[in-house]
Amino acid sequence: MVPYWDDLKYLLALEQSGSLVAAAKILNTNPTTVSRHVKRLSETYQRTLVSRTSNGEWSMTEHGKAFAKTARLCQNEIARLGGPDEEMEQQTIRVSSVDFVAEYFLTPKLSDLPVNPEKTALSLEAADKNVSLAYGEADLAIRLGRPKQGRLIISKIGTIDMGLFASERVGGTAWIGLTSDLDWVPEMQAGYEIFGEPPAIRLSSFNCIRRVAVERGLPCVGPDSVMRNWNGLERVNTGKPQPFREVWSVIHEDRRQDELLLKTREWARTCFTSEADVAAA
Repeated sequence: MVPYWDDLKYLLALEQSGSLVAAAKILNTNPTTVSRHVKRLSETYQRTLVSRTSNGEWSMTEHGKAFAKTARLCQNEIARLGGPDEEMEQQTIRVSSVDFVAEYFLTPKLSDLPVNPEKTALSLEAADKNVSLAYGEADLAIRLGRPKQGRLIISKIGTIDMGLFASERVGGTAWIGLTSDLDWVPEMQAGYEIFGEPPAIRLSSFNCIRRVAVERGLPCVGPDSVMRNWNGLERVNTGKPQPFREVWSVIHEDRRQDELLLKTREWARTCFTSEADVAAA
């Protein structure tokens, strides 16, 4: 029986995400393609690998979990053997996070990472996307929202203070915020509550938001670490509770005993101790 190796990545993505739509986003494709590959894999081995739950989500069967675990082990071993001989003793830890978290929290403390640089390489990817831990796109993900699906080990490692900032006296209802797909986040909800209408200007990064806020003299929302004391930006006292974002570390369940990865996760926790009400792992 000849395996369709390409199908395995679709199974791994579905295992991590728990839905066809989420798996398709991880792999930059569409749900129909994911379904087709997983179905072909099931037919090839004549095993039911996934099944529908009562709420319409996908659930891995015992056969599916066994296939995914074996596929991941094979994938990791092939990746290890594929490198140059001189690098076979060096392990790479891949960390994924959004850009401002990487810039203002993680990179300033890279020197504190408790690893031997001769044996361990660190790859820090700053990108606003959900990576596949199951498919090996990252070993550790730092996220600003608790994942709800997949075989994941999730730990709250801190909080990031958010707020309303301005370089001039606040007047009127015009303000600067994030793009509309992020209207649900706490800082945007606070902006809507204060101003009563959508932002006059929307931007996708906090660095861009603060620059335009100063240039246009408009209030904006964002994290303390990015906004405060930048070219005159100061927190505006709204008389309301301060919004914040929870920070979560995510590793795949199969890596729960990986000592180096666990050390990296604990290092990431220390990057938020100045602002964090840290929860136990």
